[in-house]
Amino acid sequence: MRRRPLVTVTFLASLLLGACSSPSSAKKKNDLDAAPPKTTVLSVQTVTATPGVLQVQRTAAATIRAERDSRVAAQSSGTVQRVLAQEGEQVPAGAGVLQLDDTAQRQALETARLQLRQAQISLDQARTTRAQSDRALQSAVTSAEAALAPARQNAASAEKLYSLGGVSLADVQAARSQLAQAQSTLAQARQNLALNGRSAQNSVPLQQVQVESAQVAVAQAEENLRRTVVRAPFAGTVAQLLLQEGEFAAQGSAVFRLVDPGSVRVKFSVPASDTGALQEGAALNLGYAGQNYVARVVDSAGIAGSDRLVPVTARVDGGVTLPVGAAAQARYRLILGRGVLLPSSAVLADAGGNAVFLVDAGRARRHKVNLVAESAGQVAVTGLEPGAAVIQPLPASLQDGAQVKVAGSAGSAP
Repeated sequence: MRRRPLVTVTFLASLLLGACSSPSSAKKKNDLDAAPPKTTVLSVQTVTATPGVLQVQRTAAATIRAERDSRVAAQSSGTVQRVLAQEGEQVPAGAGVLQLDDTAQRQALETARLQLRQAQISLDQARTTRAQSDRALQSAVTSAEAALAPARQNAASAEKLYSLGGVSLADVQAARSQLAQAQSTLAQARQNLALNGRSAQNSVPLQQVQVESAQVAVAQAEENLRRTVVRAPFAGTVAQLLLQEGEFAAQGSAVFRLVDPGSVRVKFSVPASDTGALQEGAALNLGYAGQNYVARVVDSAGIAGSDRLVPVTARVDGGVTLPVGAAAQARYRLILGRGVLLPSSAVLADAGGNAVFLVDAGRARRHKVNLVAESAGQVAVTGLEPGAAVIQPLPASLQDGAQVKVAGSAGSAP
């Protein structure tokens, strides 16, 4: 009976001790409001600041054109007899591309040449006749003048002898009659010579005009024959044949298309802010049908149109085969800024301005920078030394002076 109270007292004491210790222990393990243990060192990654140029590629819809693009017309009518140059072939200025049937033109030329020969013969005959007549009539005048001199002398002698009584009046009258006859013969000869000259003055020039007219007809026939060959008006590439052998070409109708490969151009429009990168001589890429061509700016007016875009014209190198009128894509690079290049996620923008965090002796140090340009996840900044280790990405809890540990480096900024 005396041991039982002792056991009971011991048991109660242990219960009281357990009751006193359990509440504090349970509260310590189950308190959800308790702050988690503080981490004193942040693990970060860095990127190396690299000097460079931030640029972006822009595209614009372009149209292929040619400064010299001609649809050459036939200057004569006829059936295409031969094709002298194929599509895609380069030809010099004046080279034949199509030969039309020239049968009628050759016949007309032969007829004109024959008429010219006939007119020339008539002119030669007129000149020969005039020369022969002139010689004969001049000889008659000379003979009449020769006969007149003794007739005058005889008449004068008869007159003198008659006054002395040496001859009769009949002799004087006979001498006078011979003188009158000689004078009349000379006058008639001179008149015939003058009439022949006036006749020649009318006939020879008329024959000369006929010869000249025949020469014009020959020249025209030769030109008509030349026109049966449709020629290239300038050096270029035969872009398209509009007719083939056996087809009829009407005078004045287009028969082939000629393009000067050196005049192939592309035209496109860009925002006014981009024209600085597209000055005369600037190179750009032109994409067409999966192929790339190099083009160089030849004109940038710098004046925006109603669409607020500035027209630009560029010459295409090696663009001989490009179809004029087709659509292409112009690609050019635009420099946004120069400085130190970083990922956009490395720059913090807040009320204090733009800044980055550098790692300095195990601490994060805020460093103010000036943002020059930003594009496609990249920024160009100034105020930062190239080669600096910049924290990137920025942890949300990062503060100036926080203790950090570099867990890795992404290398240089792309």
